[in-house]
Amino acid sequence: MWDIQSLFRRHGKDIERFLRRRGASSDMAEDITQETFLRVLTAAPAMPIGNDRAYLFGVARNLSVDIARRQRLFPTVADAEMVLAALPDEAPSAERVAISRQELAILQAALDEVPQTPREVFLLRVEGHTFAAIGEKLDIPLQTAFSQMVKVMMHLKSRLDQARGDEPPVSEKRRR
Repeated sequence: MWDIQSLFRRHGKDIERFLRRRGASSDMAEDITQETFLRVLTAAPAMPIGNDRAYLFGVARNLSVDIARRQRLFPTVADAEMVLAALPDEAPSAERVAISRQELAILQAALDEVPQTPREVFLLRVEGHTFAAIGEKLDIPLQTAFSQMVKVMMHLKSRLDQARGDEPPVSEKRRR
């Protein structure tokens, strides 16, 4: 049986110094030293130990390696906070919100320009229906459902591009 108090008095400070030389902070060295003696107390070796000092230093070294490995795999809270601070803000800016609302209004107006059947094809597709299901529901061939969806998408893109200034209005395209 180990006399932990005696071992701690004889070797505790030496183990702390050893850990600090291996790169541990004073607080970390103290924590690892305490954990070393706790491990020795709770997990007494199966065989008698000839050199208790070497055994204690071995346990301390293994614990310090385990902790260093864990810290590399799982960054500290301070590291995580630095990473989070460096990430771009996920919340859209007021300007981005205003632009998105404006684009949504443009798309809604453009969709209102589309005839009823192609508009229904588009809305059903947005809801997640397959083209086969859309064709069956609207009683149109699958290929027609697909081609109407393409036409609606092209119309919406054209109106959005016009609003952004990326494309001339349809009337100017015809003049060219």
